Amino acid sequence: MNETFSLKFLGHAGILVKAYGVTLLCDPWMSESGAFLHSWHQFPPNDFIERQSLYDADYLYISHDHEDHFDKYFLKNFPKHKVTVIVADFLSDTFAKEIADLGFPRIWCLKDWEQCNLADSFSIVVVKDQSLYKIDSALLIQVGNTNILHKNDCHIPDEDISKYRDYGIDLLFAQFSGAMWYPATYTYEAKKQQRVATKLKQNLISSFVDFANSICAKQIFHCAGPACFLEDEIFHLNFQENSIFHDQWDVYPELSQRLNGNLHLLLPGDDVVLFDEKELHIRHQTTTLNFSEKASLLKEYQHKRTAVIQSYLKSLPQADQDFVQKFTNYVQQLFCKSDYLTKKVNALVKFTLIGTNNGCVYVDTRNQLFAVFQSSAEMPNYEFTIETAIANLLVKGEETWENLFLSMRFKAKRNPDIYNWPLFAVLRYGHEPKLIAQIENVMRAAENEKILVRDENQEYQVQRYCPHAGADLTHAKIQDNKLVCPRHHWVFDLAAQGKCVSGGNMPLKIYDLC
Repeated sequence: MNETFSLKFLGHAGILVKAYGVTLLCDPWMSESGAFLHSWHQFPPNDFIERQSLYDADYLYISHDHEDHFDKYFLKNFPKHKVTVIVADFLSDTFAKEIADLGFPRIWCLKDWEQCNLADSFSIVVVKDQSLYKIDSALLIQVGNTNILHKNDCHIPDEDISKYRDYGIDLLFAQFSGAMWYPATYTYEAKKQQRVATKLKQNLISSFVDFANSICAKQIFHCAGPACFLEDEIFHLNFQENSIFHDQWDVYPELSQRLNGNLHLLLPGDDVVLFDEKELHIRHQTTTLNFSEKASLLKEYQHKRTAVIQSYLKSLPQADQDFVQKFTNYVQQLFCKSDYLTKKVNALVKFTLIGTNNGCVYVDTRNQLFAVFQSSAEMPNYEFTIETAIANLLVKGEETWENLFLSMRFKAKRNPDIYNWPLFAVLRYGHEPKLIAQIENVMRAAENEKILVRDENQEYQVQRYCPHAGADLTHAKIQDNKLVCPRHHWVFDLAAQGKCVSGGNMPLKIYDLC
């Protein structure tokens, strides 16, 4: 048998493809310091993988800027002399600049569906997340007559499913597990935490299955998660009864039953080899992982990395004596990045800073007003509790809110218990002028184009694009007068003037029928 190509799984979303004398490395997350303020760590561990085989790569694809995909610690010492970095042509060039700052001299920013030949019979196509402002992408790899989709955790809209199905996906690598801070960081009582987590897990599994089946993927690999958490305060999140971070084995039986294609469980170091473009073999690493011993394995892992985590936390400079005022100024500037979005927040937001030189900062955007102050007798609608040493990183521009949120090194409360998209848009994207402007444009444009939708015999004229992230609602599902956004599953009650009844705090605009 002739070996057509080989693919090594590196753990999480990392793969190494070798074919026709060319090596392509994708999303390597290798640092033993983990990610997101040293809070996330690779599971299963991949620190045994020999680095030199990765350093020999001719091409390096990085899907997006999250640290479990864009591992700056690992890439800092990556040999730069021959490798070419490949990213999507995102709206903002900040990501490409970050890569260039690491010393990579050759960076290709590929436009959507632009085919790039790496060798004879070895080509790639990059497709960015279609929400436009979101920095994320997927990679199509064609080796001979074999098509691989490295989806990682990029969202692909329903209207594009046919493109991937027509492309013919032989191997699919896609996210199946949680990768967000909700509900873990919210101060819910235990039963509600479990109830919310259970619902989210089922949505994650169903989304994974529906996508794989819709594109008719033949061989399926569930990856790009989960991370594991090694500090005592969040150690419980490693087990699916407590969180959204189910592991590969937790969901293997259900996925196997529901998927039309063949599901494979890969561990770091495993090789996927295709012979004669037909026969697929998996060469497992010599030491297999017994998932039934996950707790003891994680305890060993915790012991191994605790010193690194603690060293990082102790190295953080303490906040200055006037830190509360500095944070006040910082927050005021952040919310001034978009007057439109700040007014849409329409809430009293409290930042509780704990630790050295602590205090509180309030932002009031209710009733089209905007004020920032340091004390209030009112109960806030939204509250974030953050250590001053961590908040100091935000003020200095050394960390982003996105990294802080994903690190889960904060606590949150909300009343009412509704997701406030404009608030998170300001915090997560306010530091990026092009992105925050694009979010504003998407939200403004969402109301300007109308579509006619029908629920049985009732017709409604509504805004075409979701007020949240701008997803096209043309093919949204409608049942019992409830319209469900296909992107993030926000639910709008058409019979109640488009009120959002699940997911967020922004209504869907409904127009009079002409």
